[in-house]
Amino acid sequence: MKNYLRALSFLTIIPLPHVRFGPGGRELSDSAACFPLAGATLGLFLAGAAWLLGFFFPPGPVAVMVLIFSFFLTRGLHFDGLADTADGLIGATDREKAFQAMDDSAVGVMGAASILFVCLLKYALLASFESVFLLSAALLFMPLAGRWAMVFAGTWFSPARSRGLGDLFLRELRWPILLRASFGAFVIIGLFAWWRPELAVSVLVGCVLALGGAQALALYANFRLGGLNGDILGASSELGELFFLAGFYMAQQAAAPAGLTAKAVIGFVQAL
Repeated sequence: MKNYLRALSFLTIIPLPHVRFGPGGRELSDSAACFPLAGATLGLFLAGAAWLLGFFFPPGPVAVMVLIFSFFLTRGLHFDGLADTADGLIGATDREKAFQAMDDSAVGVMGAASILFVCLLKYALLASFESVFLLSAALLFMPLAGRWAMVFAGTWFSPARSRGLGDLFLRELRWPILLRASFGAFVIIGLFAWWRPELAVSVLVGCVLALGGAQALALYANFRLGGLNGDILGASSELGELFFLAGFYMAQQAAAPAGLTAKAVIGFVQAL
């Protein structure tokens, strides 16, 4: 329970005044085992908001309002990492300049463009869902996939340099933590699949793409910088959410023709 509350306190603005983090980064790394669960908790807020807003607005405005809600619930924590990562890995040509760009408090052109493009793509995918239920289901698992992607990407690589909270977090991140985080994610997905089995494949496809996208970013960052840092982990979360939505949407689109065919066959048999 302590790790879950620490994860929730670190990843959201939910007030938990009694939660404390000790020096050394060990407690923060231990809490990573509950990052998917904390993401699912955030997803419950987003899905609930989308469900309520769906009674009054079409999917487009609902998508915008929920993304704004998500931004404030998380303090825009990972947008900062996404912008700094884009400035460092795209806007800089060598390792030292990349670190300088990432340390600069000002957002560069690449950073601003990355936030714009990611937000536009998230909005376009969310607004494309035909029903409020599908939109809410996607929002339920989007934060889970993003936080799981952070733990997955961070476990494979060492810190790029010895400074900052990201360094402390990565040094203590070990395989048992990833296994516990993955177990928690699979339990949540399994419970949802038991309730709505027709969406199980879509959720799994989205999560696989989220983990793969975060791993691809981590591989490139490790090649460029010799390791990861906190900014890259934040970018992994944002890209993980985006890739989850893309996978969820593609799986739904692939399942639609099969569903229509099944309905046509049933209708033909009933007509006979």
